[in-house]
Amino acid sequence: MGQLDTDRAARRRQIQLTQDLIAPRASAARGFRRHEPSRPEEAKQPLELILARNLVSIVSLAALLVDAEGRIVFYNEAAAGIVGSPFEEIGTLTREAWNARYGPFDSSGAPLATDELPLTVAVREGRPAFARLQVRGDHGLLDVEAGALPLLGPAGYHGAMVFFWVAGEHTARAG
Repeated sequence: MGQLDTDRAARRRQIQLTQDLIAPRASAARGFRRHEPSRPEEAKQPLELILARNLVSIVSLAALLVDAEGRIVFYNEAAAGIVGSPFEEIGTLTREAWNARYGPFDSSGAPLATDELPLTVAVREGRPAFARLQVRGDHGLLDVEAGALPLLGPAGYHGAMVFFWVAGEHTARAG
């Protein structure tokens, strides 16, 4: 199979998975399981946030999802590996609770001002943002690189995704 055929097949699969999110009966018929909201506040989330959660749950980079009110409403297994606690144990957190527990911190270990964070830039300015910072994990403070993307839909702002990785682990290498 050529690269073009592979790309087309992957795109068709991506479209089908998106349709499966919207049409659960068809999804069940093909043997796929749809994420079912486990908390009442999840059932009220906009489609953009639901689709973003599904994306965040399958990416290999650590990622978290923030709703329009600034609450951390989900983080994936890779993020749990960095911070040391799975989302299922911690649950939804306010931004203040996340910051107190995990950071981010500057290189000296002091809490960063909210205005300097990629998430704040993504939310306030509606554009992607990136920074290098520290988070507190099971093994102390870790240097991470983080990028935030706003989630915008027809009805406006719905939240943001933040992807982060231990500095140097996923950096592209020339050569």
